[in-house]
This record gives sequence, structure tokens and C-alpha cells, in this order.
Amino acid sequence: MSVTFAQPAPYKPTNQIRIVTAAALFDGHDAAINIMRRIIQSSGAEVIHLGHNRAVKEIVDCAIQEDAQAIAITSYQGGHVEYFKYMRDLLVERGAGHI
Repeated sequence: MSVTFAQPAPYKPTNQIRIVTAAALFDGHDAAINIMRRIIQSSGAEVIHLGHNRAVKEIVDCAIQEDAQAIAITSYQGGHVEYFKYMRDLLVERGAGHI
């Protein structure tokens, strides 16, 4: 007996997913974030790309203003743990901890 399964349709979100991408402050390396940006875009999400050398406040302001669902950051520098913690703290403080 042979069983055939129908191929499921690819997942399509009901609402457009919006993601802010950037490279951390004092980081001039943008190759990794550009690759990530292209992968995210090819999956169907809208990307707001800020480029490299971006401060936490710039990224948080943009994510809130653009009503983003996520933030994707790359960092080749030391201090990224503190950078990301500060970003998370600022998002929560501004009422956007869901991002």
C-alpha cells in the first residue's frame, strides 16, 4: 500500500514582517549584515537597512518608528554583549520590549 502526501504550501504570513538591520556602532564591517539582509528579504520580510556604524538609540528609534517586529544586528567588535543588553533595556524602557 502506497501513501501519498500533498506538498504543503509555503508559509505566508498574514501581515508583512518588518525587520530593522544594522551593524553596531564603531563597526565598519557590513558584509555579514548585508548577507543577512538579503536572506531575510528573500524570505519575504520587509527590511529597513540602516547600514554600518549605528548607535543603539538610532536602531531603537527606527524600529519603533517603523513598527518593526525584529532587529538584526551584526558586531565584529568587543562589547557586543553590553551593546545588545543596552538595546534590550532601551526597547523595554520605551514600551517596545516585544521587538
